[in-house]
Amino acid sequence: MDGTVAPLLAILDAMQEAFPAGNAHLVVDEAHATGIYGPGGRGMVALLGLEDRVLARLHTFGKALAASGAVLLTDRLIRDYLLNYARPLIYTTSLSNAAIIAASCSFDLLEDGTAEKLAAQILDHSAYFLARLRSSLATSSIPPHVLSLPAHLGKSNTQLPTPIVPLLTPRARALSAHLLAHGLNARPISWPTVPKGTDRVRVCLHAGNSRAELDALVDVAVAWAARIARQEKADPAEQLETEGVRDVSFGEGKILQPKL
Repeated sequence: MDGTVAPLLAILDAMQEAFPAGNAHLVVDEAHATGIYGPGGRGMVALLGLEDRVLARLHTFGKALAASGAVLLTDRLIRDYLLNYARPLIYTTSLSNAAIIAASCSFDLLEDGTAEKLAAQILDHSAYFLARLRSSLATSSIPPHVLSLPAHLGKSNTQLPTPIVPLLTPRARALSAHLLAHGLNARPISWPTVPKGTDRVRVCLHAGNSRAELDALVDVAVAWAARIARQEKADPAEQLETEGVRDVSFGEGKILQPKL
């Protein structure tokens, strides 16, 4: 949700220090890394060469691979254990032929290099979008409580580019509706999916985006935030009023609904 990349090396080093006997094991969910990072899209564990230090890796066939289902990469002992003790899960969620064919087609793209080119494109999009957004937020002098990036993304990026970029704002539904009105679809995320006070619009970039679309997303979001900031300064009592949205209170909580 925050566009973070797990510090796998630091985690493994801490495990080794805390459990010198080797009686601690790491399971890595590569759902958002599959197809994007690592050689052949094999994820962060493969990118860092940590295959021998990780007990199991979960790779989804959804998200970047655009199919459904998943696979667990582990040793033979755990494979045999799951086959014997996870049978209800295995046989009630077995993949259809169509899903298997779709995943197989995605594997073909991973093997022939097509996916690698698309992954490079999406990571380039991500770096461009973040740099442009940082610059626009800084030059527009928008208060952080109106619209901001998480601390680790708000500065120059020292980690891998990520196609998931959260736009932090307490008016996530209002911003999402405003973007949609301009032909841009980025969904609002609120509590309980994220902790209270960390509402955001979750931007998920993909390889098919154009630079024009990325520029439009930045320009529309920043212009919206600048207008909200001006409204707050002019009339703090109406600071939650936004175009096409009204504030509705339920007990101690608040939601934003489209005006009728």
